[in-house]
Amino acid sequence: MILHTVNSSPFSSFSLNDCLNQLSGNDKLLLIEDAVLAVSGSVDCLDKLIKLHEEKRLYVLQVDLNARGLQAQYGEIIDYSEFVNLCIVCNSQLAW
Repeated sequence: MILHTVNSSPFSSFSLNDCLNQLSGNDKLLLIEDAVLAVSGSVDCLDKLIKLHEEKRLYVLQVDLNARGLQAQYGEIIDYSEFVNLCIVCNSQLAW
């Protein structure tokens, strides 16, 4: 199981789409920094994000939402300690 972290805005980079195309069935996705924009509006990969949300494999870092004045429409909102727990639970991490 891999924890994929994406930090680029889906409006300025293909990182999120590329990541979503590489996710395996038990991998988890954490959106950080500008990537949190993906869960507050309409993006091309919305269907894939909603599916991950339904499978409880989509996470969003709360401090990055707060810093941008956003609220997530989907995904599990986590803090730094939960981010650390995700890193421990997953075998490895891949940053996009």
